[in-house]
Order: sequence, then C-alpha cells, then structure tokens
Amino acid sequence: MTVRGLFRDGLQGGLRRVGYQITRAPSDPTYVPNPPNTYPTYSPSQEPAFQERFARFAERTLTRPDRAYVLQQCARQAMHLPGDFAEAGVFRGGTAWFLADLLAERGDQRPLHLFDSFAGMPADADPLRDGHAGGDFGDTSLEAVRALLAPYPNAVFHPGFLPATFAGLEDRRFAFVHVDVDIHAAVRDAIAFFYPRLVPGGVLLFDDYGFEIYKRAARKAVDDAFADKPEQPLVLRTGQCLVTRLPA
Repeated sequence: MTVRGLFRDGLQGGLRRVGYQITRAPSDPTYVPNPPNTYPTYSPSQEPAFQERFARFAERTLTRPDRAYVLQQCARQAMHLPGDFAEAGVFRGGTAWFLADLLAERGDQRPLHLFDSFAGMPADADPLRDGHAGGDFGDTSLEAVRALLAPYPNAVFHPGFLPATFAGLEDRRFAFVHVDVDIHAAVRDAIAFFYPRLVPGGVLLFDDYGFEIYKRAARKAVDDAFADKPEQPLVLRTGQCLVTRLPA
C-alpha cells in the first residue's frame, strides 16, 4: 500500500472512532453522500423531472423526495395488478394527492381509499412508545383534504380512527397500501386488515419503519406481524419498509 493509501486509511479509521467519515464529494447532483459507503450513490429523487413533479405536492406533506420516489415506483408497479389502492394516514393530503395524480396520469380510475381521523392522533397514543401524544398532527381537516382531492372522483374518504373505519370494506381486495400512521396500534391494525386482502404481488409500504423515534411503534408492529409469515419486510435507507405479498 502506498504512503497516500496508509494516510487515507489511518485518517478514515481515526474519524470513524469519533463518529465521522470522509466521503467523496459528488460531481453529479443526482448522486448523494450515503454513509457508510465512501462513494456517493445514485438518487433518482434528485432528477430534475422528479423534483419538478414533487414540488407540486411538497407543501402538503411531511414526506421527503426520496420517500416520495419509492412511493411513486411502488404505486406504478401495483397499477398492473387488480385491486384497490389505499392510504392509511393522510394528514394534509399531500401523498394522497400524489397517488391520485399518478393514477389519473395512467387513466386508472380504481378506488383510492383514504383513512385518517383528520383530527390528529388518538387520545390513547403513548408518547414513550409511539413518539406522539393525542392530538398531534391535528392541524388538518377533512374539508380541506376533500377540497384538495376534489378533481379525483376515485378518492374515497373514510374519516375516523382505525380499525373502526375499515367496516364495510371486508370484501375489497388491494393492490397497493401506503401505511403512514406512525403509532403502534394503528400500524398493527392496518396490517391485520390489509395483509389478508392484499393480492399476490401487492405491496404494503410503511413510511415510518426505520426512524428511531418509531422503533417501538411502527417497526415493532411490522416485525411482530410478519415474524410468522413467509413475506420478509424489505427495509430501505429512506426509513421506509415494504412488504410484497407472495402467492398463496
């Protein structure tokens, strides 16, 4: 090894021991630092065309472009399957609008079921477990989100708390479900309802799995639910996790 290589490796080793790392600076803006990789990695969410599309919805969602790109690609693939679309956890409607627009772009008028209290987290949310207390994310309303989604007649609203709002949908089948409800009980209830109704090849995409604040909430609910099932959750660097339904 050259003197330069020894110096580089020694410097990297010393920095890692104190929690730092040197990463090569990208020359292409679609490549971003991605520790512990030394080299930047391709991030399609940084492509100008996607950035332009996402900008339409950005003010109505807490989802970042990297997660929105995964949402887009999963939804587009699921459009080739039979079954409804759904989102559990709508908040101000940004990702629901994004999904509705993706469906409309393909001329796909299947139902997009939207589940949310539109009044914030339930009173029994446990901050120590769930990372949220009752009433968090209450700065929204059913009326505002209905108005936002008015151009999309296939958007079907189910206001209230899970699992009560699943009533009447027991015979439906689903191709794609976006689960963005954060707290343990709601993620658990969403899996219990949607998993048995997911068509083969259908996708459950969990927005909150990988964030440390939700490790006892969304992550635990997903891990417990799939511990005895053949499907293996695929954890992404975005913080998301997806499950693809296997054939029976």
